Amino acid sequence: MNEVPYNILYSTICLVIGGFLGLSYSYKKYHMPYVEKVRDKYALICSIIGGLIFLIDLPYHLNYPIACLLIGVPFGMRPGYGNVELYIGLIIAFVGYLIKANL
Repeated sequence: MNEVPYNILYSTICLVIGGFLGLSYSYKKYHMPYVEKVRDKYALICSIIGGLIFLIDLPYHLNYPIACLLIGVPFGMRPGYGNVELYIGLIIAFVGYLIKANL
């Protein structure tokens, strides 16, 4: 094994940073501890773009850390916020990966 998979480390760091960004964003925006039936447009956009960037082949595998950063935003939001947005982004990434693997 001559090559060390640094992209996994970078992806994990970006996921943690995205989680911190999502947590600070949700604490600034929402003052109630838990509100149902609220869809956050910013978290939804980050999740969808992150799911789509996961499928694009960029040089040096830069798509994985960028996608983890964007998907980490709804992942790190307060409990009760960002759940549906996170699931949408993960489903887009998973379905796209299955389609890409079969082509």
